[in-house]
Amino acid sequence: MNTSTHKGDMIRGFSASGNLFASIAAGLLIGLGLDYWFGTSPVFVVILIVVASYGGFRKMYAESEEIEDQAREAIRIRDGH
Repeated sequence: MNTSTHKGDMIRGFSASGNLFASIAAGLLIGLGLDYWFGTSPVFVVILIVVASYGGFRKMYAESEEIEDQAREAIRIRDGH
């Protein structure tokens, strides 16, 4: 694999982890706002962090699957199969 492709995959990996962090932070902030608005305990914070974490991990998994599929295709082409 050439260096530019490797760097591109690293950037995509950092982007996926950034998306995970952003989704959890958004869940936290929205949950805090809803809890403040409704006067509840950390009900919305917990629910939205769990939902945001699930969504973030799902997106990160899909991104890693796409990178892996591209790597398999590059190997297949390189080996002439």
